[in-house]
Amino acid sequence: MDAQVKTEFSIYLADRPGELAGVLEAAAAAGVEVWGLVVTESAHRGLVRVLGDPEDALRHVFEAMVETGAGPVVETPVLVVPIGDRPGLIREIAARLGISRINVQYAYCAPAVNGSPSRYVLRVSNAEQARQAIEGIA
Repeated sequence: MDAQVKTEFSIYLADRPGELAGVLEAAAAAGVEVWGLVVTESAHRGLVRVLGDPEDALRHVFEAMVETGAGPVVETPVLVVPIGDRPGLIREIAARLGISRINVQYAYCAPAVNGSPSRYVLRVSNAEQARQAIEGIA
C-alpha cells in the first residue's frame, strides 16, 4: 500500500458567501492543485481543511490569509491512503489502527484527480506510526 503522510492546512473563515471561493482562487493563483477539501461550520465560523500540492505554496497562501484577518492556520500531518477498487479497505485500516492503539480523530475521502486514485484522508494520533501499521494491506 502506498500510504503517505501529508500536511493538511486548516483555517477558520468568516461564515459568509465567497470565503471558500477566495481560498480556492488564491490557491489556484499560487499554482496549487487542491485535491482534498472539507468544509464544516464551527461556532458561526467556517472551518476549511485543504490538501494540495505543492504544500509550500499552499502554506504561503494560508499565511497570507492570516494577514487579512482569517485564521488561525493549523498544519496537521494526515495519513493519505489510495483507495483503488477495494471494498472494505477502510474497515481493514480502522481495524489495523485499533490493534496498533492509534486513534482516528477524523476521516474523509478525497476524489480522484488527474489520474490519481481516490484517497482516504485520516487524521490519526500518530501519522507515521499509522502508515507503518497499515503496511501490507493490499
